Amino acid sequence: MEQTLTVRGRYVGRTFIPDDPLPDEEGMAELVITPTRPQARGSVADAFGSAAVLRSGDDILARVRADRDEWGDR
Repeated sequence: MEQTLTVRGRYVGRTFIPDDPLPDEEGMAELVITPTRPQARGSVADAFGSAAVLRSGDDILARVRADRDEWGDR
């Protein structure tokens, strides 16, 4: 590797678990552990009910069908 990469992740039970895929390159590397504050991770459930206008299941299905008709996927 010719450039320095920062790989974020967690260190648990003497194992480093990266948050993202590691590069395909191989070679010597140095692991430096810098404690960081946990970042708040949201959940998809946090978005429930937060839309400006809530739509019914029928409204959503009608929109999906209209989009598919537009794409010619039927």
